[in-house]
Amino acid sequence: MKVRDGMTTELVTASPWETAAEVARKMRDHKVGCVLISNEGKLFGLITDREIALRCVAEARNPQTTRIEEIMIRNPFTIAPDFEMAEAARLFGQRKVRRFPVVEDGQKLLGILSVADVAPDFKTYFDGIFHELVEWRHEAKGRYGGGEDAWAH
Repeated sequence: MKVRDGMTTELVTASPWETAAEVARKMRDHKVGCVLISNEGKLFGLITDREIALRCVAEARNPQTTRIEEIMIRNPFTIAPDFEMAEAARLFGQRKVRRFPVVEDGQKLLGILSVADVAPDFKTYFDGIFHELVEWRHEAKGRYGGGEDAWAH
C-alpha cells in the first residue's frame, strides 16, 4: 500500500501570518493537534498544540499577536505519496515524529500521514505472522532453558 492510499487529504491549514490564537481556535474547532502551514498550496511548516504551548505560552508571548511563522516547525520531515506504507512506518521510528506532511514537486502539499494511518497495515501484518511468532517463542524457550529468565543475561 502506498502513502497516497492511506494519507488524510482533508487538511487543516493556516497561513504563516495567522496568530497562535487563531490557529489554536482552528485546532479546537477541527479537533486536531497539528495544522499545516502553507501558502498558495506549498508547505512552509507545521505547528502542533505542543509548539503553541512551549514556544508561545511558556515563553510568555502573547498568542493574540504572535504570528505562527515565529513559532512553527520549519522544514519538517516530509514524505512522498509513492512511498510504501511499510517504509513510512520505519521512517516514523527513525525520525521520531508522529506526522509527515505528504508533498511532491518541491513542497506541493497533498496530505498528511500520521502514525495512526499506518497502524491498520501493521495490525494486518502482525495478525498474519502471529502464529509463527508464538511457535518461534516456544521453540526458543525449549532451546534456551525454558524459563522467562532465559532471555536475561
